Amino acid sequence: MTPQLKEQELPLPFQTATNTFGRDLIAQIPFVSVLGIRFHQISLQQALHVLDKLVMTRIPRQVTFGNAYTVALCQSNSQLRNLINQSHISLADGMSIVWGARMLKLKIPERVAGPDMMKALCELSSKKNYRIFLLGSTPDNLYRLREVLTKTFPKISIVGTYSPPMCSMLSPEENQKIIGYMRATRPDILFVGLSFPKQEKWIAENLSELNVPLCLGVGAAFDFLSGRVPRAPEWLRKRGLEWLHRLICEPVRLWKRYLLGNAIFLTVLFNARVWHKIKTWYRHSPTHEHN
Repeated sequence: MTPQLKEQELPLPFQTATNTFGRDLIAQIPFVSVLGIRFHQISLQQALHVLDKLVMTRIPRQVTFGNAYTVALCQSNSQLRNLINQSHISLADGMSIVWGARMLKLKIPERVAGPDMMKALCELSSKKNYRIFLLGSTPDNLYRLREVLTKTFPKISIVGTYSPPMCSMLSPEENQKIIGYMRATRPDILFVGLSFPKQEKWIAENLSELNVPLCLGVGAAFDFLSGRVPRAPEWLRKRGLEWLHRLICEPVRLWKRYLLGNAIFLTVLFNARVWHKIKTWYRHSPTHEHN
């Protein structure tokens, strides 16, 4: 069970913002740039507190989760990089981001994984009667996911589920069908499980028409929470090895994401670390100080 958030657990900027909404609240959340990608410096509980407040604004907002693969893809895709950086809340989904930030002398409190946030939001929704819509995956897995969530949180309100066609890009007709579902069911929270970066692009392109206060691209969270794919043990997650567990479980589908993605991330991180040391040395060199 997700522990309850207490006001005194929040850093000072959040305490002064508990009665404010929307843009002002988001603007007060500190963030850092890790290899060109923005990540907010908040824990899971702090993020849950902020998202709870944002639901009440009724203004559509996008929440993204980034890991080493996200950063790797964004190095050669400026459009995707801008999309992630312009999302309203950007959370560090991988321990690689937390550790990479530390190597660059930056601080991110902890990893905030998509499955953990989805579960926490489902528990919050069951208490506050927020309406949830599940978009993505297969009909069978959506059925299993709905059963698991309803059993875990008996008061949860899942107002709809939909499994779109498996394709690289949804058609305008399919988009309008989904938007119609949103208008008919009026969810407070939309969880999208279409895999990265398809889900992020789709949310960004349709956010205003969806008219859902919170839209989150949670990727494999549907598979983990439904039980279709076993999640890594907690001790592996804490050591930043959940990617290895997933690679072993689905090597054919995920080898490129983790082996090539991690290699690119580590290369870029190493170069940034070296450049950071050079700049630090130059600033403190006798010649520079004399000038």
